[in-house]
Amino acid sequence: MADALARELEQQFDGFKACFGGEELKRACATLSGALISGKLPAPLSALAEDSDLHVRELAFAARQYAVATAEQPDDYDALYNHGLVLQELSGKLQQASAEQAAMLRQACSRYEAALALKPSSHAALYNWGVALSDLARCVKQSHPAEAVAALHLASQKYAESLQLHPRNPQALNNWGLVLQELSSDARDWDERHALVAAAMDKFRLALRSRPDFDRGCYNLGTVFYTFALALQGDTDAPASRQAKDISVRTLLAVAAQYICLAHALQPSKEIYRKSLGVVRQMLPLPFLRAGFLTAPRSRSIGTVTETYRRDWFVLDHRSLRQASSMEMSLSTAGAGVLSSSSGQRVGAPGVSAAAAAAGVGGEDEPLLLALTELLAVRRCAEFSLPEGGGIWVSTSGVPTGIYLVADDADAADAWVDALVLAGHLAGCRCGEALEEALAPTPARRKQSAALGM
Repeated sequence: MADALARELEQQFDGFKACFGGEELKRACATLSGALISGKLPAPLSALAEDSDLHVRELAFAARQYAVATAEQPDDYDALYNHGLVLQELSGKLQQASAEQAAMLRQACSRYEAALALKPSSHAALYNWGVALSDLARCVKQSHPAEAVAALHLASQKYAESLQLHPRNPQALNNWGLVLQELSSDARDWDERHALVAAAMDKFRLALRSRPDFDRGCYNLGTVFYTFALALQGDTDAPASRQAKDISVRTLLAVAAQYICLAHALQPSKEIYRKSLGVVRQMLPLPFLRAGFLTAPRSRSIGTVTETYRRDWFVLDHRSLRQASSMEMSLSTAGAGVLSSSSGQRVGAPGVSAAAAAAGVGGEDEPLLLALTELLAVRRCAEFSLPEGGGIWVSTSGVPTGIYLVADDADAADAWVDALVLAGHLAGCRCGEALEEALAPTPARRKQSAALGM
């Protein structure tokens, strides 16, 4: 039916070349420049058809033509799918949160549903249905909260189905994470909120590991950590002692700062990233992106059958992951998680005792150092022979068979892997200067460095 409509329009209007979808649709409709929108249109479309913006008029024309095409030939998948796309884009031109916008989004959803009935394997229709449902949830959140929650649950389902057909699509993963994050704000209890937030984090993490330059996924992961930390801090029902809660909050804020810093380094020109980094920058262990304990093989035993492991303090900056010197340990523990306790005293990195900070790195081995420019692959692993904790496998150009590291727990391992993947991507793209600039020490931190002789 879509082809028949195209031929009819081409015969009727000189110079018109119809093609349904994308930029070609815009060019085709631009040929008419609003010359034909006949018949009675629904009120929202009628107003849009007379809009001063040419692109809006093009969309309104296309919406009418797709409506005609689908009415005459309801089994035309392309016309149904493209009708949904056009309605969805047009809805953004209407007054936000209005009844007209909600009605148009519902109609777009119905078009995707009809298209999928004809072609169930269309991951694009599933994905865009999820987007339309997410838009609908925002539109009716205040006026129809129950419908908004139902739309979010259905959107989550559509993103999941889309990813079954097109696995590791970073945009679908990112959008699914946003839906889960939104659902967590309306959770019935703390356990449900925690489960939804953890699921959202997982989706954002998969998105940025699938595409390390995906700055939005990285930023969203930072914001979900930050929001969850504040929720934990203010929730009296959270199942934890005050001391454990304080440590968890500081840990979550430090991880949030890590991702927001990396998002800024990926896209330094984005104002929202710059402003957000200004809020969380004090939570970083400057001049490092990340600092903490890792159990690592002694350098002389790497690759041998008698590989032995030792738990040491490591730091990661724009150049390398390395075993910290005693001065680097002191500096990073002074900066990590710099927050004030209820008594107004400064607190250091979670889990770092004063004795550990003073101990430094000893032993006869050369300190382990992994240059970011030499990273080939980084991923989580479950190797039974490793010490207890969260396993990490790192392949470098120097040791392509890989080096195993062990974080204290699974959450810390995930944060280390993400930091290495993204910092390695920046170094590999010769964009390490952006991260170096983001991690530049503050005047107060420079004084600490000078006092430590660094």
